[in-house]
Amino acid sequence: MRIVIDPTRCHGHGTCAALLEEYMELDKWHYPLVHNDKLRDVHLESAKRAVQLCPELAIKIVDN
Repeated sequence: MRIVIDPTRCHGHGTCAALLEEYMELDKWHYPLVHNDKLRDVHLESAKRAVQLCPELAIKIVDN
C-alpha cells in the first residue's frame, strides 16, 4: 500500500504530516511532501486516521 496526496485538493492544514511523520514533512507553506510513500503495516492505522481527518479529502491509501 502507498500514501497518495492530491495536490489540487490539499490546502496545507498539516494533519497528515503530524500523524505520519515517518512518511512526510511539511514544506515552508505547510503542504505535505511525501518522502516515503510505501506504507508499512505498523503505520496503517495512523494512515487511515490521517485519511479520515483530512478536511479536504486530499490523502488516500492505495494498493500498489
